[in-house]
Formats: sequence, structure tokens, C-alpha cells
Amino acid sequence: MSDPGVAHYGELVTRWMSDPACVTWCSGLDVEQAARCFGADVESGTPMTVTDAEFEHYDEAWQTVLVGSLDGWTLAIEPNGGEARSSEVMAALSIAGEAFTLYWNGPAQVEFNYAAQGRLIASIPKSPVTDWPSAMKEVVAPHVPGLSFPTTPDDQWKTSAFTLAARLSNTYLTDRWLETEHCRFVISTVL
Repeated sequence: MSDPGVAHYGELVTRWMSDPACVTWCSGLDVEQAARCFGADVESGTPMTVTDAEFEHYDEAWQTVLVGSLDGWTLAIEPNGGEARSSEVMAALSIAGEAFTLYWNGPAQVEFNYAAQGRLIASIPKSPVTDWPSAMKEVVAPHVPGLSFPTTPDDQWKTSAFTLAARLSNTYLTDRWLETEHCRFVISTVL
């Protein structure tokens, strides 16, 4: 599949990713295995769309994760959450391969985390690639051409991080995936 590029992810971010959230890609785990890594109750699995999960989060004040498959990877979205940012969860999600998360809580607070083979490699706050740890620069070097990671308070960093995640995983998040029901799991009913 060819890379749809930064313009695609700019539109996707504008249309779907304005509220705070954490999006995680992981390889080598199925939907229930990934849900367990978040500490979710797998018996709570309920089919929902991303929009339904966001509404439920705000209506019920539950901490949840929506998990589905995408081109051989498992994708998880936490509405207004960030469990995947912890080193323990990242280690568990990457035990069978790789995992990366993109977390944001507004245009100024954005973070990208990368783990492989059960080990967190880097947690990167909003910063230019030149400031990233060398271990991470080695991983992303072939995938960053044409991407801009500015520190200005806008969505460009998040858009570039979505594009980077797509290139790293060779999966391309689409409106169709976001409109489709996946499995929502409850992490906690207490926020």
C-alpha cells in the first residue's frame, strides 16, 4: 500500500482527532491480548465506533480502550486516556514485536512513545527530530523525509507523528476504519 502522505493525516487529524486521546499501534498481539495489556476487563468487550466510545467516555466517565485490527497490526484508541504511555504497558504491548503510541492533550502537549521486544526505547515530547534520543533517530531515520515536527502550538507535530506511525507500521488509518465498530473494553469505571 502506498503512503497516503501528510495531507491525508492532516485531514484525518482535523476531522477525527481533535479531542484528547492516545492512539497505539502494536504488532504480534490480537485484540484481546492487547486489551489485557491495558489492564482491561476482556469480558467488558462491546462493539462500538470511535465516536460511540468517545461519547460513552464523557457520558459515563469510564476509562476505556477501543481495540481493532488494521492490516496485520492491532490499533487501540483511548478516548481522553493515556494508559499506553506507561513503560509497563508499552513493554507489554511490544513483547511480541513493536508498539508505538501517539498521545495528545491539546496542540501543545503531544508525545510519541516507541517500544520493541518488551522494552521502552523512547518517550518523545513535542520536539524536533534533532532533539530525539539517538536510539529513536536510528529507528525513524528512513521514515521521516518530508515530515515536519515543529514545536509551534498547532496540529502539525501530531499530523507528522500519525504519518510516521503509518510509515513505521505500513498501516494507514482511514475514515472507514474509524467509522467501523471495533471492540471497546473498560479499563476502569472510576476516573
